Amino acid sequence: MQFFDDKFWKKQKRLRRNYDIIDDLYSQMEKIAEEYDATVPDIFNVCIEELIQTENIILYEKAEGEVTAPHTILIWESNVAGLEKLNAKYGVSIRKLVNIAIRNVFEKEAK
Repeated sequence: MQFFDDKFWKKQKRLRRNYDIIDDLYSQMEKIAEEYDATVPDIFNVCIEELIQTENIILYEKAEGEVTAPHTILIWESNVAGLEKLNAKYGVSIRKLVNIAIRNVFEKEAK
């Protein structure tokens, strides 16, 4: 079913998790969700998937006045496992990995 594999994601078990996400990054995901046929959790999951595949872990300097807020997200089970592997391999917290993943994608898109 190669045609459908190229067009759609395979169903995955989703787990409800809470993540502290930088407000500006969450707002950017909301904007993208309005523009595409995707939800914020879909955008979140593809950002996490990209980080897991690339292992492009860039530590960013905290911006002055940067605020994080907890958000409950339905994350793919494979992404939970991938984040745990990155955490074990690099010693970077899951919270930081999540924000790095989102920021990386938005910075890549801005280029």
